Amino acid sequence: MKYKKNILLLGVILTVAFTSSKYSYALDNIIRPYQSVRSAGMGGVRLTTGIYQENFFNNPARVTANEEWRIQLPDPMIETSSATITSASDIISSTSGSGANELITQIADKAGTNLHGRFQMTFPAVYIPFERFSFAAALITSAQFDIDLRRSYQIDPMVYTDIGPAVTIGRKFLDNKALSLGATAHITYRLSSTSIFTLSDLIQGLSLSPTQTGSDGAHFDLDFGATYKLPWRPFDASVVTALTINNFLGGKYENLGLSALKNDSTPRAQPRTIGLGISITKHVFWKFYDATLAFEITDIGNNTNGSLFRLLHLGGKLKFLFLEPRVGLNQGYFSAGVGMSLKLFDIDFATYGEEMTLNAGGLQDRRWALRVSFEI
Repeated sequence: MKYKKNILLLGVILTVAFTSSKYSYALDNIIRPYQSVRSAGMGGVRLTTGIYQENFFNNPARVTANEEWRIQLPDPMIETSSATITSASDIISSTSGSGANELITQIADKAGTNLHGRFQMTFPAVYIPFERFSFAAALITSAQFDIDLRRSYQIDPMVYTDIGPAVTIGRKFLDNKALSLGATAHITYRLSSTSIFTLSDLIQGLSLSPTQTGSDGAHFDLDFGATYKLPWRPFDASVVTALTINNFLGGKYENLGLSALKNDSTPRAQPRTIGLGISITKHVFWKFYDATLAFEITDIGNNTNGSLFRLLHLGGKLKFLFLEPRVGLNQGYFSAGVGMSLKLFDIDFATYGEEMTLNAGGLQDRRWALRVSFEI
């Protein structure tokens, strides 16, 4: 039985290697420890517009923009991609249909396609704004997988689980409170997969589970951020600039010496990054309010050998009654979303394209995200 299983596995991989006409290169998407559904719908802009849960991993200075006290109840966020939904449907159909040959064909057709999923929650959390000083704290949990089935006898699974507390403080400066400075301290435990599984590994039965073949570790790290509201007010609108440094200590998940697996290896690092941006907000715009347009360059340092265009984000939003429509360009790909503020909870939905290669326009991964947030 084991011999037949290995023959089937070999057949799958050889079919992928020699019959698929799709991409054969490795996928190189940018891994981020936190993904905001609101930001995703706006093309990934977050440094000049983020509030509440976005304070912790983007721009801590934006904690001073939180308008009211808030206690965060569960806020589950789920995200997947069009390719993942289609692949799962096709493979499930093949397993209940024509048998092994159909299964091999379906898997071969997915070569060069990224399978993506994410679950995230910022709970419990508390946000306390004052006139000049603001504070926020939360326990943040995130799990993400990106599985790249290559034509070169390899599977590259990027599987991450992060959990840990974060504390953000910020303060407004100058007489007109135009300057805000903030800092976030976070302790994060990360469990991640190894980089590559080869044909030999799979035939020998090596587990894909990070708990069996992965690495883990924990770190203490710091984020710093600043925003400055320019005195220039075109069309009576507010112009805000931002500068951030994330994972200031290097993001290597090893400076706390904590490991449950005890395998003398550390998980994939979350590199130190720099971001900058500018936004313009018209607080009253016809029948709408808080109409915002932002442009940002983010993930500088988390884009090894990648194109500059993968770092560019453009997006906007406006508010009408309880709705907040959003639209943008993320790495050159269209994004859109909507937020709904209801009496008992908020709902955020977004779709966006993520670049999976080192050059803009190489391979789009179309993703869909939903977050339901309960708070008091």
